[in-house]
Amino acid sequence: MNMPTFDVMAAVPAAAVAAGAAGVLLGAVIWVHVRQRAAVDRLDERTAHLMACVSLLTDATESSLRDVAIEIGRLAAITEGARARTGPLRIAEAARLGHSIQDIAAREEISEGEVRLHVQLDTARKEHGHHATLR
Repeated sequence: MNMPTFDVMAAVPAAAVAAGAAGVLLGAVIWVHVRQRAAVDRLDERTAHLMACVSLLTDATESSLRDVAIEIGRLAAITEGARARTGPLRIAEAARLGHSIQDIAAREEISEGEVRLHVQLDTARKEHGHHATLR
């Protein structure tokens, strides 16, 4: 007995097969597009978060550097004030020890005339006693 053969391709028109294949392909393209769009959205969120972090870090760094600069300025003013008070004493002591005016001026980073003035003031202070004030 011969069995009749059933031709599947004859039953389904070629256009329907093409339409199904196109539908599957279109579905795959849409699925890939949705996944890529979600990945881009996550990347945008992470970029925004990173930019916010960099901005915060920049602000904190600027603030810290400003505070350090203010503190350095404050300490420099204190140091200069201490140097202004002890400078004449160092100059007078160096002159008593026999250092030259030029050496003292170079070490103290002041002019030779200022060194001479301090030496003369120290001499006058000694002549008039320790309790006399010069104005």
